[in-house]
Amino acid sequence: GKNGNRCLGFGRFAGIVGCYNTLNLFLKVLGKQSLANAYKINNYERLTLNLKNLYFPKTKILVTGDGRVSKGVIELLNHTNIKEVSKKDFLEKKFDEPIFCNLETKDYVINNSSTNFDLEHFIKNPKEYSSSALKYLKKTNIFISAHYWDPSSPKIFKNEDLEDLPNLNIVGDITCDINGSVPTTIRSTTIEKPYYWIDKKNLKEIDENNDGIAVMAVDNLPSELPRDSSTEFSEGIINEVIPFLLEEDDGRILNGTITTDGSFLEKYNYLDNYININE
Repeated sequence: GKNGNRCLGFGRFAGIVGCYNTLNLFLKVLGKQSLANAYKINNYERLTLNLKNLYFPKTKILVTGDGRVSKGVIELLNHTNIKEVSKKDFLEKKFDEPIFCNLETKDYVINNSSTNFDLEHFIKNPKEYSSSALKYLKKTNIFISAHYWDPSSPKIFKNEDLEDLPNLNIVGDITCDINGSVPTTIRSTTIEKPYYWIDKKNLKEIDENNDGIAVMAVDNLPSELPRDSSTEFSEGIINEVIPFLLEEDDGRILNGTITTDGSFLEKYNYLDNYININE
């Protein structure tokens, strides 16, 4: 968009499918009958109907993120018997039912030199921040990572923190950065084989084992619902792009333009260096 906001993306369906896969992994860990894979269903409505008929047992799910991906996760969770609770209740209360809590960026990172959180400052100065997610993760059984992560930003937790997370046994890493913000993601997985297990102590991959952490780390999740995700993306082009190409541009087309008249726009001049390297 004109302010640098993304107008198009597959994030919602990454969140929806990533959440579905993680809940399916939960059923597998419980030793219950798994649902059909999302790519075999290939229909959003049928996906949600499958979940409406399920009863998930007591568990605590933590979701990180405040963009399209996390909204997709929450959208799907709202089709289940898993209820959302506040951050305070997640930390302090005991529940006899399945619940989830969503942490926005301001909830899981902290400024090292100030108590105030400013998102713009964090985006420009990520190295000045640390993760504050550990107190939530200590109460978590299933962690669904749905946040945007920059390599300069703090990791959500570190390898050595796993010793303090005895309750954590499933990680659905939709963010899916290898050795990134979620250290349990030692590799990505495929649509056909979406899960693996790792040893908590050494982070090595192990055979399916409920003493380890079960990981979902598919990196092309929207491809499991190709019709739905493509329809939404094309509707975005029709509504968010074409009118500004045909009529007056509010700045979004210019902001998304890399070259004009055979030259890079000023903010993309750095790409000249890459071209010159190969000459």
